[in-house]
Amino acid sequence: MNSKERVIKAVKFEGPDKVPNGCYHLPGALTKYGDKLLSLYRTYPKDFAELYHWWHASELLKTYEEGTYKDVWGCVWRNIQPGLFGRVAEHPLRNLEKLDSYEFPEPTSLVDFILLKDAVKDGRGEGKYILGDGENFFERIHWLHGYTETLVDIAREREKLRVLLDRMFKFKLEFVDHWLELDIDAIYFLDDWGTMDGLMVNPEKWRKLFKPYYARMFDRVRKKGRHVFFHSDGKVLDIIPDLIEIGVDALNVQVSLIGLNTLTERFAGRICILPDMDRQHLLPFGTPTEIEEHVKDLANRFGGFNGGMIAWSEIGPDVPLENAEAMLRAFDKYGQYPLERASQLL
Repeated sequence: MNSKERVIKAVKFEGPDKVPNGCYHLPGALTKYGDKLLSLYRTYPKDFAELYHWWHASELLKTYEEGTYKDVWGCVWRNIQPGLFGRVAEHPLRNLEKLDSYEFPEPTSLVDFILLKDAVKDGRGEGKYILGDGENFFERIHWLHGYTETLVDIAREREKLRVLLDRMFKFKLEFVDHWLELDIDAIYFLDDWGTMDGLMVNPEKWRKLFKPYYARMFDRVRKKGRHVFFHSDGKVLDIIPDLIEIGVDALNVQVSLIGLNTLTERFAGRICILPDMDRQHLLPFGTPTEIEEHVKDLANRFGGFNGGMIAWSEIGPDVPLENAEAMLRAFDKYGQYPLERASQLL
């Protein structure tokens, strides 16, 4: 089967021939390792179209560059370590009294969809599974308004924040609709909701203020016959059942923070998992043998349901190349179906 078929069968628990490979790298890793890194993907091919190299069409990619940059939203970004994601230093809507006169950018100013249309054709010709970029919702809000200010307004359920959420939701639907006009297989939404210890906000506040917006965005995608992928860093255990309920097909979360046993017991076999391997300790500081054993465990726990797992981990500039190779090699070695069922390991 080709890559697209492999990913679809993994997402739908329909028996892929092997665990699909969606592992990726940050720009800083490519700067550091160059063709040595790219050669790993030639040895262990990815099943997803390489939109990363097309994202010079994306306005947000500029935040990985060193220096100061003002984006189309009016946010001023600063980056002192090129190759890693920058940080917002100036928020144009820190004072929400300015909201009435603030003009949102056009969705087409964020991404060059004309360029992407041709790139998607190339990916389709290679038989790859193609992810569209649903981008950020909550993060766009606090990039505009300020992180502290946003959390305070969530706690208070400030009416002006509601207005900003409504306007951002309308923008996101238009943005997603542009992607859905392309020949893609899924939309990948990204919003970091977790800290090291738990959710950034009270779960009930999240359900009241944000869950309905996500539900409507996801419904838009699913009604077009596409899958919904969702990424969130941190300990987001409290809202995983909600994400499943409102239509997430494939979920990318940090296994080490939530707990491998907890994720296995509660969610293995219920939703396709993209297990984000430990980027703080294991990938940068572990040994290739430790990484291999961890990948073997992940494959057996999450992939042993006739599907249900996609290899999906980040190679940063702090990850030794031999560790990146060990990860990719292990997913290839232990991700061949049929896998031992997770229930036999518990």
